[in-house]
Amino acid sequence: MLKTLLYLSAGFACLSAATAFKVGGHGENAATVQSTPDAQCYVRSIPFTDYGNEGKTEVLGVRASGDELLDQYPFYMRGQLYLGWSPLAGKWCVVQVEPERITSENDMMKLGKVSRLVFYMGGKQIAGYSGEDLSQMGLREKVSTLVHRVPGQFLVRGIQHIPLTNQYVFVMERTKETGTEIISLDITTGKILSRGSHG
Repeated sequence: MLKTLLYLSAGFACLSAATAFKVGGHGENAATVQSTPDAQCYVRSIPFTDYGNEGKTEVLGVRASGDELLDQYPFYMRGQLYLGWSPLAGKWCVVQVEPERITSENDMMKLGKVSRLVFYMGGKQIAGYSGEDLSQMGLREKVSTLVHRVPGQFLVRGIQHIPLTNQYVFVMERTKETGTEIISLDITTGKILSRGSHG
């Protein structure tokens, strides 16, 4: 009898933990909206299911008569999205920073880990980096501040304009043993444009 109660208690504890994560939304899809700095355009990604990439992603312009559809993708993009216009390509570019899924307490070691960095333009994917690719680039843990100066931690600076040009880049800053490094990737190709030490 005692053995049965122990098994039931363990079962309820596991169920409670799983329910807590489900109620809290951990590891599950959620709608994402991100605007450009001037708030004239935005990207929104809407999931159709709790997991996977079924859904839709749309780039919209804010208009007095109603928002205008500027570009679209027939799938859901989970994580942080960054939107930028490329005068060189004449198209909207979307950069997706997708975190590792956290579906249970056993996944807490994945906090700060990025599973994919993906570049999109003109309704299709143009480039992508896996979590392993990012780790090899020295990008091991995404943080909101580099105050602790742990090598491998990185901060997303977003899409930035290169002065005196028509070029825009996606910028990340990572901590090294001494100082930091700025990594810039072309938003129209996803290729690394420059890597330079800072501080």
